Amino acid sequence: MGEKIAKEKSGENSSKEIRINRFLADCGLGSRRKVEELILSGKVKVNGAVEKNLSTKIRVGSDIVQVGNKKLDPPTESVFLALNKPKGFLCSHSDRFHSNTVFELLPKKYGKLFIAGRLDLDSRGLLLLSDQGNLVQQITHPSEGSEKEYEVLLEEELDSKEVKDRFTKGFVDEGEFLKAEKVTSLVKGEGSSKFRVILKQGRKRQIRRMFSILGGRVIDLQRIRIGKLSLEKLKIGEGKFVLLDPKVWRP
Repeated sequence: MGEKIAKEKSGENSSKEIRINRFLADCGLGSRRKVEELILSGKVKVNGAVEKNLSTKIRVGSDIVQVGNKKLDPPTESVFLALNKPKGFLCSHSDRFHSNTVFELLPKKYGKLFIAGRLDLDSRGLLLLSDQGNLVQQITHPSEGSEKEYEVLLEEELDSKEVKDRFTKGFVDEGEFLKAEKVTSLVKGEGSSKFRVILKQGRKRQIRRMFSILGGRVIDLQRIRIGKLSLEKLKIGEGKFVLLDPKVWRP
């Protein structure tokens, strides 16, 4: 038993095989689609030969994979973290029109992580990040149906029944069908209202668009939960992050 553990730690027992696009994504070269473009363009070599077959499997720890003249090594330890994003930070690695990105809130060693479920510049709340590109894709893909929960403060006072009915039935905006799973009215004050909205979709600026159609302007939008992970349970202060156990990562 001890000998087996020693072999696994030293890499002698490493015979794991994964598809080439997943291997490249896990090495931080981008989304599955982006790395597939790299493969098809002939920029990837496996054991010295150009490889264009997307179904090729890589023997991790054995095969030598190169992009250009750079040898790729998969991360030896997976990173999973949750960040409480403040307003004013962009969910991007870089942007020539905006200097503040979420990666400025993290140590430099986390600068190439993938983001699961982006938030727009003026929104705040829970973000999940990982160096495992394939896992991020799984979490964000609509087929997974992971719930995302938001608290939304509006400038106007809207009729809560109309909001619930319209949101849960869904409607079309800019050629896209937008729908919420559940809507709860939290508080109603003079000239304002607050709702909790649960989505399974992930359309761009979806909640803002839906409220805008009903005549509401969002003045604060906070994501408080993704799947089974919530800001309350994780106890993350604004702009702070926590490392997650991979076992609790999946929503």
